[in-house]
This record gives sequence, structure tokens and C-alpha cells, in this order.
Amino acid sequence: MKKLVILFAVVLLAMLALYRFYRLTSLENVKELSILLVYNPETIDSCRHVINAYTSVLEEEGVPFKAIPYDFLFSLNIDEVLIRKHPAIIFPDCLNQKLHRDIKNWLKKYITFGGSAFIVYDVGIRDYKGAYLKQTIFSEIVGVNYITYDKLRTGSYTYGYFRVKDNSLLAVPPGKLDEKHSLIKGYVYDNLLYPIARVDVLDDNYYLIADALSIDGYIYPGIVIKKYGKGIALWVNLPLGSLKAYSDDLPLRLTLRAFLFKLLRLPHLVNVPKARGGLVINWHIDANTDWSSIPMMIKEGYVSENLEQSFHITAGDFRDVSGDGLGFDACGKGEIYVRMLLPYGVIGSHGGWAHNWFSNGIIEGKIGHEQIREYIQKNNACLERITVYKLREYSAPNGVHPQPYITKILEDLGFNSYYYVGDSGSSPNRTFFNGFKVSNKVVAFPVITYEKNASLYEIQKAGVPENKVKEFLFGILDYVNRERVVRLFYSHPYDIPRYPLAVKEFIKKAEELSKKGEIEVKPMSYFAEFLLRFIKTKYIFKVYNENMVVILKN
Repeated sequence: MKKLVILFAVVLLAMLALYRFYRLTSLENVKELSILLVYNPETIDSCRHVINAYTSVLEEEGVPFKAIPYDFLFSLNIDEVLIRKHPAIIFPDCLNQKLHRDIKNWLKKYITFGGSAFIVYDVGIRDYKGAYLKQTIFSEIVGVNYITYDKLRTGSYTYGYFRVKDNSLLAVPPGKLDEKHSLIKGYVYDNLLYPIARVDVLDDNYYLIADALSIDGYIYPGIVIKKYGKGIALWVNLPLGSLKAYSDDLPLRLTLRAFLFKLLRLPHLVNVPKARGGLVINWHIDANTDWSSIPMMIKEGYVSENLEQSFHITAGDFRDVSGDGLGFDACGKGEIYVRMLLPYGVIGSHGGWAHNWFSNGIIEGKIGHEQIREYIQKNNACLERITVYKLREYSAPNGVHPQPYITKILEDLGFNSYYYVGDSGSSPNRTFFNGFKVSNKVVAFPVITYEKNASLYEIQKAGVPENKVKEFLFGILDYVNRERVVRLFYSHPYDIPRYPLAVKEFIKKAEELSKKGEIEVKPMSYFAEFLLRFIKTKYIFKVYNENMVVILKN
């Protein structure tokens, strides 16, 4: 009887909740919240890679949005209801070079009422016939004129470096900025050179987040925020969508997060498990040099059953050439060491059987697509015999991962994640290559770098002292915790003696934060599984007066 009463109470509460929800959703003033991603329909074919890039990032970041032709804006009545329903408009690069001049007054009114605009690189630089304007349509709104073709012709665009002025807002991850000049750096490539516009400042009453330093020594605004009425306009001097579409995810993701989450505090879904920051500690085990490293890791406390790390192994018995005996030999003499690692995380596949032989063979064209598949399968089969579970994580030996075909092989073989040297410093994402999304099923995990280096070996080779390495490693932990994002740190077990104290304290601190429930240290396959399910989630944010209803379906 008691159980029936409890069941009746639960059903009654559910019915009351449904009734209240029905009442809310049936009222006329219930509005569905969404950001507007606008484009000129004339450019959709030539700039499809850009709208796909924005769409992909917004989906991954849990942002409610709608993509619409920009001229649809003229049909919207600007009032407080519209601002609550559509609090921000994104004008991507490439897609909006040509806009009708009347959009200027419409946007001014929209921002005056409290809306906000995210304006990127080359928006509104041409008239409707395609000719360059003397002044961009939105110059008055953002305070800068970013089309100078009238006086500079082909010199109106150039290349330059990006210098961050306020990283508390932009949140570039630790190690990604040059310590001396705060320039954005890339893995191997050092200071990154970006396409930028030469700019005339019309009204410097704006907040400057970043500078753009041209290769010929001029300094231009890089990211500006300008108050206009009750709202704000943000302009970025980078072709964000094009960069994302060609394997540089970080600038678009960071600027969108800064604008939507920090400046506007937009309601959104948090794309990490339990709304906690996450860290992947990814060890690449290349050869039999790690037969001694693995027992050392266990003995000295560099692994813990409280942390699930990713151990990626090249399983073959040779490394450089067949018969050299330098391989890890996972199904022979190295098997005991694989078994030692099983309690401390997840085993993944590190390429195809022989570390340097595999990567060199791909570079030199000696190993074709079918052989790549064959040797990855061979590597998997050996390791799966030991783990007794299917491998879902992959990392490319020496970072040699030609897109898109290796990822397609991984997709066919059932992997869900891989270490990646593109998009360096960014979040796990469905990466793009040459303008196209590589896969909807396999997630790229970009490596986080210390300036232009990633592994502890590379960092030591650059002459970085241990106190700086500790600062960097602790910075990663603080970053993922504060920003509630996932990042991947990678190195090799045999690198640990280069910075033994820094790594040990890093592992200890990670374990402390994990036990407190502040971050999660998990394998990449764990975070990939969550993200792929997250992206499939259907959700609606509905605003009713001062209340919000969130509808989720997964």
C-alpha cells in the first residue's frame, strides 16, 4: 500500500509539472531563444566551408542558433521581445562581404535596444554590385574601417601576428602565447602568421582585446569591443571561419566563447561531462626503451588508479627497419609491461606496428592506404588480445596523420578519437581539412603545446627549465578547471626523467583536483563518447518573462 501511495504521488507531481509546462508553452509570450547566424545567399556556394565551420563549432559548444539569410532581418520588428529571443547576431567572414546598405541602420537600432553583434574580418566591405566600398557598412558601429582598398588597393590586406592584450577574456590556453610578446604560437611553426586587414581607426573609444602586428611593422586593431546603446559590437580582424575550415579551430572557438559566454552570458549546454573541466594525459609508447620506463612510472607514482590515463602503444617487434629488435614487442617480451598498465587507464593504438618505419613509409609514399589499414589492424589485434576490449583511441607516430584518409580508416575500424597536431591548443572537435569536415564519428584531440613544442623531450630541447615546465603543467590544470573545457597533454614515458619533479607534482595535483570533483582525468575515448552524444542532443531554450524552460532530448 505504501508503495502505491508513493507511486501515486510521483505520478501526480509529474502531471502537475507537465501541466505547468503546457501552460508555459501555450502562452503567446513564450519565446525560443537562439543566436542568429546570418549569411548572404549569393555567397553560400563559394563560402559553404565557412558556414559549415561556424555551425560545427556552435553545435559542439551547445549554443542554440539558427542560420538565416541576412535580409530576413528586415522582417523582424526590433523591440525588447526580439532582443530576448535573439540576443546576438553573428556575421561570419566570407559569407557577408556584400550586404545591402540598409542593414547598417537596422543593426544600429538592434544594438541600441540591447542586442549584440559578432562581426568578422570582411563583413560589409563591398556594395551590392561587388565593388569595394570606401568605408565598410559597419565601420561606425565598431569604430574602425577595415576596407582600405580605395587608397591601398591590393595592399589593403596583408599578413601579421596576433598579440593578445586581455587573455582573461579570450582565454588562450597556457603555452599557446609567446611569454615575451603574447603572440599566438603554433606547434612547430612558432609565431603564427595570419591574414589580416589594414585598418583605419575612426573612433578609438573601444576595448581592445588583441592587436594585429603586420609583417611590415604596423599595428592594427585585432579584436575590438565597442559599446553602442544598450548593446555591444565585437569585430575580429581574422577570417575565423576560413581558419577553422583549414585546421585552425582555436581562434573561432575562443572568440565565440568569449563573446557568447563571458560577455553576453548566453544560456547554453556545457559540453563536458558533469560540467567539469577535463584532462587527457596521453603517453605514447614507441619502442622497447619504455620497458624500463613503465615499471619506473608505477614505482615512482607517475600513475594512479584514481586517474585514467591514455597509453598508446606501437606493438611491433621492430621500430625503424624490420629485424632491428627495437620495437616494443607487445605480444612478445613487452606483453608484461602492457599488463602492468591496464589498471591505470586505457590502451590505445599508436600507429601501425613499427613506429618510425610506419611514419616514414607514409611520408615517403612507400605505404599505401590499404597497407596503412592493414598495419593499424595488426597493431590493434595484438593489443586487443591483451586488453580483451576493442581499441577506440589512436595516435599517429611522429604526428604523421594525412587527412582525411587516415581518419576515414579509423572511422571504418571503429575508433572514436585520435591525437592530432592540427588545431593545436584547442578543444576536442570534429576537425576540418581543406574546407571539409573530416568525420562526424571520430573526434580529433588537438595537442596542447608549450610555445612551439609539445612533448617533454621537445620542451627540454628548447632549454626550458623545470620550474617553467611545472608552471605550464599546473597552468593546464587551472585552465581546464576554470574554463570547463577538455585539453590533451602528451609525452612519452621515457621523457619523464627530463622533468621528474614537475611531472610528479603535476600528477599529484591532478589527482587532488579529481578527488575534489573539480576536474576529470580520463582517456580521450571517454570524452569523445560524451561529445558525440552531446552533439546529437536536441534542445530548446524557451524564455517566459523572467523564467526559462530547457527541453532536452537525447
